[in-house]
Amino acid sequence: MTKAKVVFIAHVDTEFKDAFVEHCPPNMEVVRAFSNPKATQEEVGEVFASEELRGADFLVLFCRWRIPEEAIRGAKRLKFIQTLGQGTEHIPVRAASELGIPVSNSGGGNAISVAEHTVLLMLATLKNLLRGVEAIRQGKFTKDMDRRSFHHLYEKTVGIIGLGTIGRLVGKLVNGFGANVIFFDPADIPPSVVADCHARRVSLEELLATSDVVTLHVPLLKTTKGMLRWEQLSMMKPSAIFINTSRGDLVDELALIRALREKVIAGAGLDVFDQEPPSRDNPLLNMENVVPTPHIAGMSSENWVFRVKNCWENLQRVWNGEKPVSLVTHW
Repeated sequence: MTKAKVVFIAHVDTEFKDAFVEHCPPNMEVVRAFSNPKATQEEVGEVFASEELRGADFLVLFCRWRIPEEAIRGAKRLKFIQTLGQGTEHIPVRAASELGIPVSNSGGGNAISVAEHTVLLMLATLKNLLRGVEAIRQGKFTKDMDRRSFHHLYEKTVGIIGLGTIGRLVGKLVNGFGANVIFFDPADIPPSVVADCHARRVSLEELLATSDVVTLHVPLLKTTKGMLRWEQLSMMKPSAIFINTSRGDLVDELALIRALREKVIAGAGLDVFDQEPPSRDNPLLNMENVVPTPHIAGMSSENWVFRVKNCWENLQRVWNGEKPVSLVTHW
């Protein structure tokens, strides 16, 4: 029986790579498994030019390295590209589509982790968590803290930009905290989903002007890059906070720094930056009103199993002549 040949390229450690390979079904074989969290674009170039990739039926990715278009065009047997992440900005989706090679993302495989981290950043920012941690380490206590700088999430209005898989989970979670949920999304959202989040659709302008918390959950596309600039940030309430666990390039970072410095908005919780890793002198890393984390929102040991299971099931669909799920239709 002819086995499907799979190439796996990921920035994971050996344990996670081995877990992926161990779940390989009998009718497939992993002919190349490259994993190195610290590899550079140049170092991984050898894999993109390898004989294994040129002869592969499937390419599975979990990385931030850019996939060269010529590597896809040179893989004459390639039938499908599966990424274990959500973003596809590093994949030449247009070229793959022209070649008849579908591309799928993980279909929300990390959605629970990202949604939980989003709420974590909301609470940490509203409650000045980092300032409290630093205070007690310096021997300060309750009497040294300004009560007016600590706030509830309860009964606040949370504005969700993008009510996709992650945005919906965020809506359900903050609803459980007693927050009011509004959202902006140009796509058609089923009424049942809106009802499940107890959400209300509004314009982007109304969302920015009325939300106590603005959280961003859209993919990075040509149409969404830089969608929040000074004009949009200055619409927000001075008491509002901004949360971003999606992509740094969705926001004009210089405008965000200015908005935080000039108290146009009260604070921000950020897991992503326009340059990653961010420069150590990036002002966002040292502002008292910012809670920064190193792009870890989607990380959890639990969601790796979910990603791998979904991946192999999707590869089987394509190998059996069926249509894959979680197709990427934009570029």
